Amino acid sequence: MAARAEATRAAPRRLVAVSVAKWSRLRSPLLVTGAALALVGLLGVVDYQTGWEYSFSVFYLLPIFLAAWVGGLVAGLLVSLASAATWLAADLLWDYHLHVSAAYWNATVRLGFFVIVTAALSSLRAARERREELFQFIVHDLRSPLSNVMAALRLLPKQAANAGNDEETDLVGIGLTSAQRMLTLVDSLLDVPRLESGKLPLERRGVPVAELVSGAVAQVSLLARLKRVSVAVGADDEVDTVYADSHLTSRVLANLLSNALKFAPSDSTVHVRTRRLDTDEAAFSVRDEGPGVPGEWAGRVFDKYGQVTARKAGGSVGSGLGLTFCKLAVEAQGGRIWLESEEDEGMTVTFTLPAGADR
Repeated sequence: MAARAEATRAAPRRLVAVSVAKWSRLRSPLLVTGAALALVGLLGVVDYQTGWEYSFSVFYLLPIFLAAWVGGLVAGLLVSLASAATWLAADLLWDYHLHVSAAYWNATVRLGFFVIVTAALSSLRAARERREELFQFIVHDLRSPLSNVMAALRLLPKQAANAGNDEETDLVGIGLTSAQRMLTLVDSLLDVPRLESGKLPLERRGVPVAELVSGAVAQVSLLARLKRVSVAVGADDEVDTVYADSHLTSRVLANLLSNALKFAPSDSTVHVRTRRLDTDEAAFSVRDEGPGVPGEWAGRVFDKYGQVTARKAGGSVGSGLGLTFCKLAVEAQGGRIWLESEEDEGMTVTFTLPAGADR
């Protein structure tokens, strides 16, 4: 329960972080530039009203940073020029005895400094975009050969079974399971940025709950057999359909089951349960009997790369983006997701989706 409380407290922080990320990708550069210019005007008024006793010089960097990072080099230069001109006007209007040449010299120095800051920010932004594009290209190109490897591995168990070689069958199964985990990670790396930006198309319809659960269980059946872990399904007859994207939800369930199997001890059971909530939602829960998650990490495992930090600190969590993908995929469909865990007593991950065939 302590872990669930920590996850609940962390939920607003995660929501704010996701909202900021979505806003930063969906923003209009023209609108942001206009807001930056308005902020420059406001700073100029305040600068003039307060006089030389209070310095507002550093605050002129805020609209410049905003325009250069979001709008690019041209927007940053425009706001830099406006900032230098506004600062000059405030100086001239407030101090009539200020020597004109000194005022213009100061304005020129300030403009030069603002231009340097703008160029640096724009270069940093361009480098970051190129890095992200290259990353997406590399990950996308990994998918095709990995799919071919899996296709070849799926043919080998039949030949090994026909030859009566159980050892070879198990070895091929291990290879196929590892390849499937790699493919899941590749898909998560590709889809997490699209989910964060709201650019992943959803095909929501009424989907039978039994179909979702059985399909996910079938995807992890080989891993469960190799780890000697059984999967028990408990279904609530009161909920038979959810309004969801079938493919996306199946991936969420398969991710949660794979994560549970990864940490479940041999000869244990992973439980999958569905039930209807009073909020007209269907809840899906996946519970394992593994080591659980320490309370201090319970609120971070859904964060992007939060599991990497937890792993470095000795936490018993995954190393990929699986739970981050699950959180974004569930929230994109109007659902919620949370974690309940007690250390050394297993972990339960629950997510909800709208119940019914339509909305």
